[in-house]
Amino acid sequence: MKKSLILAIITTIITTVGYGQTSIGIDIYNRYVWRGTDFGNAAALQPYIEFKKGNLTFGAWSSWAVNSGNANENDIYMSADFKSFSITLTDYFFPLYSGEDKFFDYSEKSGSHFVEASLGTSLGPVGITAGYFFIDPDKSVYIEANYGPFLIGAGNGMYTMEGEKVKDSFQVVNIGLTASRDQFSATYVINPQQETSFLVFGVTF
Repeated sequence: MKKSLILAIITTIITTVGYGQTSIGIDIYNRYVWRGTDFGNAAALQPYIEFKKGNLTFGAWSSWAVNSGNANENDIYMSADFKSFSITLTDYFFPLYSGEDKFFDYSEKSGSHFVEASLGTSLGPVGITAGYFFIDPDKSVYIEANYGPFLIGAGNGMYTMEGEKVKDSFQVVNIGLTASRDQFSATYVINPQQETSFLVFGVTF
């Protein structure tokens, strides 16, 4: 039943956006760092396909580490833009391609999906993003503010790496400074909670 429902939703989305605006592309990065955490410790290829119709956007985005199958990610998302804010629902899926990925399993114990609802808005020149994972054993929360090229983000659950016997805490995990030129971009990232830093360079096609 759940499998049929998911397929029906995907089919409806594809049919709905079929007459909208379509865009495709790929980003190549020296490593994949998301909200202050490194995924795969490798260069990554990140293709996407996106459909827009009115204030609605539907898309698929993925990241593939060039030397580690354990860092595969293949997401789908949908968002609605309003006058002063946007709402996004993202399904993060982490396939291993071992023949046992269980794409239709959304349980927190045995599935490979993490689903987040997020809100984006702005307070003057400051952009605000807040996300809550409602399919996630940790029920992780992330809040980020950006001003021009600067950003700072804090979270708990999956974003912090305390020991098993240490109580989960809400900490700053992402401080970034970004610059771009033409199709190139670079971001210097500090994660105070993990006591580490990254310099991420990418090119968009």
